[in-house]
Amino acid sequence: MKKPLSLTLRLFLCVAALNIVTMVVVGLLSLRSANINVSEDYDAQLITEASILWEIIEEDAKDGTIDAFKAHTLDVEQTVNFLDREEKDSMLDYAQWRAFSVWKDGKMAMNSDNASVFPQQPLPAGFSTITVGGDVWRAFSLYDKEDNLVVSTFENLNDRNILQRDILLDVIAPLAVMLPLLALLFSVGVGFGLKDLRKVAKRIATRTSSDLSRLESNDLPRELAPLTHSVNQLLATLEASLAHEREFIDHAAHELRTPLSALKLQTQLLAKSLKDPQSNEPLAEVLASVDRTARLVDQMLLLSRVTQQEILLESVNLYDVVQETIGIYAVRVADKNIKLTLQCDKHSEIKSQAELLRTMIGTILDNAVKYTPKNGEITVQIEQDAKQAKIIITDSGEGISEEERVRVFDRFYRIPSTKQPGSGLGLSIARQIAHMLGADITLETPKISKGLRVSIILASS
Repeated sequence: MKKPLSLTLRLFLCVAALNIVTMVVVGLLSLRSANINVSEDYDAQLITEASILWEIIEEDAKDGTIDAFKAHTLDVEQTVNFLDREEKDSMLDYAQWRAFSVWKDGKMAMNSDNASVFPQQPLPAGFSTITVGGDVWRAFSLYDKEDNLVVSTFENLNDRNILQRDILLDVIAPLAVMLPLLALLFSVGVGFGLKDLRKVAKRIATRTSSDLSRLESNDLPRELAPLTHSVNQLLATLEASLAHEREFIDHAAHELRTPLSALKLQTQLLAKSLKDPQSNEPLAEVLASVDRTARLVDQMLLLSRVTQQEILLESVNLYDVVQETIGIYAVRVADKNIKLTLQCDKHSEIKSQAELLRTMIGTILDNAVKYTPKNGEITVQIEQDAKQAKIIITDSGEGISEEERVRVFDRFYRIPSTKQPGSGLGLSIARQIAHMLGADITLETPKISKGLRVSIILASS
């Protein structure tokens, strides 16, 4: 499945597309406006030039002081010799786009040096457009019917096109240059705008699985109100569901314990009343089954409570927690004549939760006592440095093969070859608590003997 684009990238692409469309629209409108304004201004220039030329020719023609209508060509090069270099270059550049011609009695009387290529006959009065040598020229002609005089001025439309292009570039170029800066500013703006969304995500991510309190939304923009409202509704629904589940499990455990206790008591009384030893063997199996069922109920109740317990970290002395936990199994250890050794610093402390830590250590220690044979050994060590604390429980029991070490953490999984009674929930509960405390559990084979080495690794702070 294709990974969706990030929200930041989507916003950036939308704004970038909007900017590009805006540039295109602005460019088209600018081009249209430039085309209209340039055409009007340049047509006005043609009219002005023709009118000025008309006034000059008309005065000269009326006073008869000069031979104004003798055909000759005006040499632009000669007329600009008195100008300096820059002025001359500008004049010549301007002159190549302009031309004029004067007709008298249907014959050419005067023209600019670049007008010789134009049609050798007068143009119609007013504006007209002609093509000469691949160039398109705009022309304006004035007619004097009395004197049979025609004055025409010409302009190469390439001049207009160049001016329109320059105007368009002057409008678009700054926008194009600003695009990278706009992209940077937009990225910063989007990052700032999504700050509150990241704040909500952080509030959700930093919560533990047992924290179902409502999300605060007073300091958030109103656009995020629907999101926080939906999350709070979900949390409320989840909290109600978990409360019903806890209530059901508590009731179920209570209802199961009562008949199991009664069944165990009745079975024990029946066993005492029977004098035949062989008759007690089936009853002993019944009692063992009742004990297994009661233990399974207790473990299921413990697992349910552990998964729904709120994590409140506090300063915990590992030596005290481990010593208290060992004390719970002192009777069983003595019954099997197991040598149990505690090696640790009495002042070893970490940030954790004592109750959950005690349950996790007790679950692992319970397995160690169960699977360690009589006259065996169990060693509990605590190692700590600045970064982590490690609780190592090593027994001399049957051990667990490498192939089974992953599966033994699954709920209700039991190694097929095991002979000890159990439900397969012990290590699953320990792993669940370790996950809640941010700890890790590893299983290894002791280097100097058979058995199992269980390491609980916790952060020191």
